[in-house]
Amino acid sequence: MEVVPTPSPERKTDRFEEAVQMDYSDTNSSNAKNALAMIIQRSYLWATMLASLSLSGCGITANGWNSEGVQLYEAGHFPEAIERFQYALGTEENNADAYYNLAVSYHQMGLKSKDQGFLKESEALYNRCLDFDENHTDSHRGLAVLLAQTDRKDRAILLLNNWSQDKPHLSAPRVELARLHQELGDTQAARLHLEKACTIDKNDARAWKALAALNESEGRTEVALAQYQRSYLLDNQQSQLPTRIASLNQQIRTGVTSPNGNSDTRVADDKLSRGRY
Repeated sequence: MEVVPTPSPERKTDRFEEAVQMDYSDTNSSNAKNALAMIIQRSYLWATMLASLSLSGCGITANGWNSEGVQLYEAGHFPEAIERFQYALGTEENNADAYYNLAVSYHQMGLKSKDQGFLKESEALYNRCLDFDENHTDSHRGLAVLLAQTDRKDRAILLLNNWSQDKPHLSAPRVELARLHQELGDTQAARLHLEKACTIDKNDARAWKALAALNESEGRTEVALAQYQRSYLLDNQQSQLPTRIASLNQQIRTGVTSPNGNSDTRVADDKLSRGRY
C-alpha cells in the first residue's frame, strides 16, 4: 500500500497562503470552496489556541480581533475577516458581536456566490448572536433582511413584530419594522412605526432621521428639514446630514428642487449592517 507523505510545515503554510490570496469572485468553483474551508478550519484551530492564551493575559482582546475583522470585511476580504472573528470567539466565546460579524460575512458571501450553505450558516449565526444579546439591533436587521431575501418576508415581519412586542419600551424594533415595510412598498405602515419609535424614545436620532427621509420622499420638505436638524442635534456624527440639511434649506429658500432629489434618502440604510466592535 502506498504511503502518502505528510506535507512539511512549510508546504502547509504555502497552501494556506495560497488559499488566503485566492480570487473569491467565483465562489461557486470547487477550488474557492475548498480554499475557504481550509481557512475556516484553521480559524477554529487558532481560536482554540487563542482561548488558552487569553487565560494567561496574553493576546489581543475580542474587541481587537473584531476591529481588525471589520476593516478586512469593509475591504471585501471576507475569508480573512472570518478568521479574525473566529479569533474573537476564541478569546471570548460569548461575544455577540463576533457572532454577528461572522453572520454578515457569510451573508455577503452567500449573496455573491448564491451558495445556500453560506446563507444557512449566516442564519444560524444571526440566531446565535441573539441567543447572547436578544436586543442586538444589527442582528435583528440582518436576519430580517436574510429572511426577506430568501422569500420568507412573512417570517421577517414576524421576527421584528415579536421583538417589538417583547420590548415595547425600545424604539429600535419599530425603526426596523419601518425599514422592512418600506422595502415591501408599504409606506403607510412604515410611517406609523417611525412615529411610534419617536414617541417611545424622543432622543433616537436614527428614528428622527428615518422619519425625515420618509417625509422628504413624500414632498414634506419643511417637516423633513426640522426632523433632520433634530436628528443631527442628537447625534452630530452623522456625516451626511449637514449636506442634506443644507440642500433642503436651499430648496425652501429658492423653491427649486435639488437635481439629486430624494434619490439618496431612505427610511433606513438598506445595506447589510456594518461590522461592529
